Amino acid sequence: MNTPAGLAATPLGKAAGIVRDYVLGMYYVVDEVPRRQRLRLTPVLLGVEYLVYRVDSLAERNAAVDLDAVRGSDYEAFHTYKRAFEKALRLLRAWNDDVAFLVDEAERFIRLENGTTSRGTATREDVLAMVELRPTDVRLLRAMTFALRGRPMNPATRDLLWPVEVLADIANDLRHYEQDVAAGTLNVYAAFVELFGDAAATELRREVDRYEALFLERLSALPPERRARIAEVCRRRYAEAVGPYPRTAGHRPAPAPASPFGTGLRKGVVVGGALTVGALAAAAYRRGRTPASPTPVPLPPHIERGRTS
Repeated sequence: MNTPAGLAATPLGKAAGIVRDYVLGMYYVVDEVPRRQRLRLTPVLLGVEYLVYRVDSLAERNAAVDLDAVRGSDYEAFHTYKRAFEKALRLLRAWNDDVAFLVDEAERFIRLENGTTSRGTATREDVLAMVELRPTDVRLLRAMTFALRGRPMNPATRDLLWPVEVLADIANDLRHYEQDVAAGTLNVYAAFVELFGDAAATELRREVDRYEALFLERLSALPPERRARIAEVCRRRYAEAVGPYPRTAGHRPAPAPASPFGTGLRKGVVVGGALTVGALAAAAYRRGRTPASPTPVPLPPHIERGRTS
C-alpha cells in the first residue's frame, strides 16, 4: 500500500488525483483564479473530495443492496455522512445555494446508482442519467471555490463545462474499462456493451459527439482571446472519449455480494478522519484569509442539470 500505485488507489490518493486533474488543471484556468488564492483553496478542496470518496466507497460496497429498502447501519451511515458533510462545509464557509443544490444532486446520483445496480438492470436512459450526475463531486469543488472566494458563479462557464465534465467521466470509464469489467463495477462503456453488444461503440460515440457538439457551441460564445486556452485544457480532460475505443470484454460479472451490515463500516472513524482533514484544511485556508461574509449566490436555473435533449 506504500507504493505510489497503492497510495493512488486509496481514497486520499484518488481525491488528490481529482483535485490535480480538475481543479488545478481546468477549473483554476477557466475561472482565472489568482495563484495566491489557489494556495489557500486547494487544501480545503482536497479535504472535501476525500470525504466524497469515503461516501462513494460506501455506495460501491452496497452495489447489490437497495439501501432504501434494507435500512441497516450503512443506510444510517449514509445520512450521517451527508449531515457531517454539510456541517463541514458550513464550518469552512464554503456553503451557498449552488453548493446546496450540488449536495442534493450527489445524493440523487448515489440513490440512482444504488437503485440501478441493486436491480441488476439499466436502460440507456439510466446509464446516461448516471454519467451526467456522476461528475457532481467535481462540480461541487468548483462551486466551493466561488463560495470560498465570496463570488458568484458565472452561468456561461458553468454551462460550458457541464458537457466537458460528462465527457471526462466517459473518458475515465474508457480508460479503466477492462479493470472495471474485471471488478464488476459501474462503467458506462460496459453498460453499453450489455445493452447494444457489437454496436456499443457506435451508440456510445453518438452520445459523445452530442456532448462535444454542445461544448463547442458554448465555447464559440466566449471571447475569441480565451477560446484556444480553454479548449486546450478542456479537451485534455476528455481526450480518450474521442479516441479509439477498447476491445469489448464481454458482459460484466454480477456485483459481489455486499458485506453484512455493521462488519465493514466504522462510520465514526471514517467521518471523524474526513472532518479532521477538513479542519486542517480550514486552518490552512484561514491563515491567509480575512473573515468576510459569504456573498449569497442565487440558485442557477435548472438548464443542463439533467440530460440534454
